[in-house]
Amino acid sequence: MTLEDLDRQQSYQTLVNHIYTDADFDFVGVALQASEAPHAIKWFFVAGNQNEQFRKIVLRSGIGIAGLVVRTGKPFWQNDLDRYQYSDALYTPIANVESLKSAAAIPILTPDTFMVNGVLLAGYRSERTVSHTTISRLSQYLTAF
Repeated sequence: MTLEDLDRQQSYQTLVNHIYTDADFDFVGVALQASEAPHAIKWFFVAGNQNEQFRKIVLRSGIGIAGLVVRTGKPFWQNDLDRYQYSDALYTPIANVESLKSAAAIPILTPDTFMVNGVLLAGYRSERTVSHTTISRLSQYLTAF
């Protein structure tokens, strides 16, 4: 691991901690996509987690909230995630292990190629609503990052 990689990792954890303490989310996390095949997506940096189960989640592009955002490059928000926990329509393992009722996620782009290589997600365990406004808030944090 290079010094640059270590700095970037510390920056992601700092970003997650900042959003968690500055905003009112119950959970904030960053998932990153591996650069080599099969390009698995894992949750590496979190705040507000209930346990360490998030570390066991390994996704591929198109699977789960993070996989969907990585594949499409578009933001995601959904209320009533309980309805989708084990559905074919949208399998949501992070929502399941963290008991999230609603969540919003935005893509993280590489600075040089502008390719999607990760996801910033924030969510609530209570009946709080996420919307396009939530996406805008998360985007502002990421832009400042």
